[in-house]
Amino acid sequence: MNEHAVKVLDAYFDADTLSVPHAVLIEGRWGSGKTFFLQNVYEPARMREMNAKRLHHTPFLFVSLFGATSAADVEMRIYKAACPGEAIAAGIAGTIALGVGEFFRVKDATKGAMDKLGKKAIKRLNDFVFVFDDLERMEKTAFGEVMGLVNSLVAEHGRRVLLVTDETKLEELVGGDMWKDQNEKIVGRRAHIEADYESVIHSTIGNMPNGSAKSFMGARIDDLLEIAMASEIQNLRNLTWAMHNASAFVDCLIGDGEIPERHVASTMGVVLATTLGMRGGLLNAETLERLPGLATTLAFRSVGNNHAPLDPQLLQAKTFSDKFGSLSLDTPPIDYGFINGFERSGVMDPLQVNSWIKTQFGFGKEHAEPSWRRLWLSHERPMKDTDEAVAILAGELAKRVHTDNGPILHSAGLAIRQWGMNDQRLTAGEDVVAYFEKYIDEVAAAGLLEAMKFDHFPAGFDSHGGLGFSSTETGEFQHIATYLRAKSLEKAAAKRHERAVSIFAEAEAGDFEALFKFIRTDDPELSQTPVLLDIPVDHVAEFMSRDVPELSAGSKLLAYRYHRTMPGDPVLEELQWARDVYAAVVGKLAQWPEPHRAMALHSMNSLIRYYERDKQPEDRIIPPPKEAEAETEMQDA
Repeated sequence: MNEHAVKVLDAYFDADTLSVPHAVLIEGRWGSGKTFFLQNVYEPARMREMNAKRLHHTPFLFVSLFGATSAADVEMRIYKAACPGEAIAAGIAGTIALGVGEFFRVKDATKGAMDKLGKKAIKRLNDFVFVFDDLERMEKTAFGEVMGLVNSLVAEHGRRVLLVTDETKLEELVGGDMWKDQNEKIVGRRAHIEADYESVIHSTIGNMPNGSAKSFMGARIDDLLEIAMASEIQNLRNLTWAMHNASAFVDCLIGDGEIPERHVASTMGVVLATTLGMRGGLLNAETLERLPGLATTLAFRSVGNNHAPLDPQLLQAKTFSDKFGSLSLDTPPIDYGFINGFERSGVMDPLQVNSWIKTQFGFGKEHAEPSWRRLWLSHERPMKDTDEAVAILAGELAKRVHTDNGPILHSAGLAIRQWGMNDQRLTAGEDVVAYFEKYIDEVAAAGLLEAMKFDHFPAGFDSHGGLGFSSTETGEFQHIATYLRAKSLEKAAAKRHERAVSIFAEAEAGDFEALFKFIRTDDPELSQTPVLLDIPVDHVAEFMSRDVPELSAGSKLLAYRYHRTMPGDPVLEELQWARDVYAAVVGKLAQWPEPHRAMALHSMNSLIRYYERDKQPEDRIIPPPKEAEAETEMQDA
């Protein structure tokens, strides 16, 4: 990686004399690893090469120009970088009193008297290649003066100088013409640096303390590199952080002999990819919540013929999961909450992490692995384990133990697989489809079936590794999945009905703010589904016509609930219901005494019309003003 840059620098440093004095520009976008390349890749390799040839290597002196305000400021930074101990001992940090500029003889540079420390600094400065980093981050007003200092080093003193910058940002700082002028005057060669994932990975592992975690990751560099390349991340600082997070989790798990290495490796990969996603702005906490069971969610959208666009979080989760297909990010070996928490705080409870993993995956003497997972993985285990797993799962199915959608579908998928191998023990010889239809009916009749969440089929972590869902392409699986989805939707609808009735009862009891639960975007089950159809029109009208506070609360519900809807939104199925409620309320307001009737009607109409002002007449609750006025006149008559 970056072989061209190596060739450019070797030619620069191997030349006995420079026919034209110049500096070399090391350029690349922010975070691409320019400084890392020089510090951790090129200079160490050059040092080894020169030592092998028994030649002198001139060390690099890295000087950051971040925030530099003048050439004098840069001179002091040079001195501090070359002689940090002396600068501190002399108590001159932040001052310009060494006369380093006398050595450079640069216009407007420092003109202080030489003291002993200054002489030492000057002597030592002869032993360095100057590397001026962050060129684009100095103060704009200092640019000309600092480049004069660089020109003096190159032209008057024949020194080797490297300028490190993001050239695009530098042009934005000083302007294209000014940079073009200085570039032509000072820069003779240039080298572009690309993000070097492999060097960062090797360096990070090399700097880890010796131990099992270091050995484990060192043996899997190719896997780590594959993930980094798939991420297409450009900022190597993010890769460094991601490697740090991955190593922390490896160190946490590798010491527990009950957690197999394959699981540690899977966790390492997921932590690396997830951290890269979070640091690169591809993931947030909400998106992470949509990753577990993602494949199942998308499959059931397909089964349900749901062709509506994916919501932003679900789309983001799918995009991210597709990028790292080999990691099965929708079936993670670690709770994403642990990764997110560690990324935010740097704090991890190893006992909690390991306990979660062992409980979830059945590792260790104290934990039992779910029967469907044991059966799925039995091809890697002794034959008796397969027989035991079949017997356990068959017994659980006979007792209707599993009531969540994920385990039911896993079991169905495994039963289909086993039937294909002439093993009918899971369903006691009964046809798989008929068996699971009866299973689902009985669990649903007992009120135990999991209700489908809004636009999401939560298989959760039980979808680990695909398991029974490997049968998803078969007609039997599709039939069972469709049947289960319908029953699960019925359960969800019943639960929504119970919630809607309960909330309206709260409002009737005096908690008018409860009606806002039907509007909150963070509760899509209530705000994006037509749950109000379950509330009788007369019931709502009676409530709204009690008094002014109730009318105000109900009017806000009608006004806000449909304000941001788009054609095709399920909640628009309520529109005729809302019109009927409005008409019923208008009729009941006719019984109010004046001026309260007129004031109440005006207030309700004004609020609803305000939020409907951009809608077409057919999408409004209240007819256009003229028609509404005519209706009001008829009511008055």
